[in-house]
Amino acid sequence: MVLSLGSDTQILHGVTLTTAVAVSFLNWSGSGGQPQPSLVAKIGISIGTIAALWSLLTVPMILVQAHFIADGAPYCIAEHSKNAPIEAVRDLRGFSFYTTATGYKSTSKWYFHGLMIVDHPDAQRVYNWSPGRWRFDLVERPDAMLVSVRNVCVPS
Repeated sequence: MVLSLGSDTQILHGVTLTTAVAVSFLNWSGSGGQPQPSLVAKIGISIGTIAALWSLLTVPMILVQAHFIADGAPYCIAEHSKNAPIEAVRDLRGFSFYTTATGYKSTSKWYFHGLMIVDHPDAQRVYNWSPGRWRFDLVERPDAMLVSVRNVCVPS
């Protein structure tokens, strides 16, 4: 049996939230009733803030790339493991737009973090969102996947 802690994004999400909560208590420390946050508290809050900004900045990064890649053609963005289209912009945040079912094979199934399907004039193309590289990559052989990537959403 192999023990899995989860994907890198999942681990970063958990550690960041835990750190932010823990160091928030240090902000209350001080003397004479006056808060005097320690250096550890300031560093912890900074780490949490940077992680939150990364998560939020993923939204415009995804939208700009999708617009650029589609180049006017109809497209849709979906979560592969849920087999469902993205319904709100908030679902594109870095700490939301990833799957916990990726990074390993489970009964010969492989899940992408997120998919973008584009109906280009010459052919339909499927792209995989890579949170590590912060970009969409073309899926070379989308029909070779055991878990379908073409039926996750309908380009419009």
